[in-house]
Amino acid sequence: MFQTTSRVVDKQEVSKNIFKLTLYAPRVARAAKPGQFVHLQCGENQSYILRRPFSVHQVIGADAFDILVRVVGEGTKWLAARRPKDSINLIGPLGRGYRVDQELKRAMIVAGGMGVAPLFFLTSKLAEDKVKVYTVMGAANRNQLLDFMDLKRLTRKMAVSTDDGSQGVKGLVTDILAKEIEEADPEVVFACGPGEMLKAVAGIAGRFGVSCQVSLEAYMACGVGACLGCVVGGKDSYLKVCADGPVFNTLELGW
Repeated sequence: MFQTTSRVVDKQEVSKNIFKLTLYAPRVARAAKPGQFVHLQCGENQSYILRRPFSVHQVIGADAFDILVRVVGEGTKWLAARRPKDSINLIGPLGRGYRVDQELKRAMIVAGGMGVAPLFFLTSKLAEDKVKVYTVMGAANRNQLLDFMDLKRLTRKMAVSTDDGSQGVKGLVTDILAKEIEEADPEVVFACGPGEMLKAVAGIAGRFGVSCQVSLEAYMACGVGACLGCVVGGKDSYLKVCADGPVFNTLELGW
């Protein structure tokens, strides 16, 4: 974990009010693992007291990494207004990421909306390691299927759903998941998305006896497990999303 001042290298608007920022922070980029996050200071002179957590979306070379920012409030609005050469103070990489067995042969990625944020990095790593990856992806509409073409190139098969039917099957990602698990026969499901979606994914994976890891989202203050502001109920005790997670095996959560 490092606290450092990163430099914005690039910014792209990838969908309406969703931006990809590339940040130059060599020590963080080299240490980051799929599923980990960075904690960003927003505003000038700490004008927004609490930092904002963002998944490491992809590592670029050895010195930089991407994050995805959806504008939902003043802090993210400030981030989205950053330009190349601007500075952003951050802490990271933080948290516990996805755990990948060295003998893994087949994996399924399940991404709902902005849930693609940590999963693109993971998919890239799995593809590098010659793991057969199958992706199930859902979003409100085709314009919000983030990284669609890049993910498609990395996976054996891509199954898609959209709420409005503008691409793929009309409906939720969980509507098509059981069929895809049955056909692909993955050893593990890696998922990220809205909470209710993740619970449904865990239930479907469980019916097939497939291990499932999910990345949870929570409001965070410290980001390092000290303040207990992001606890969630686990099977046997409360768990800190920032330190015990954000990635959990669903058995830990008692789902």
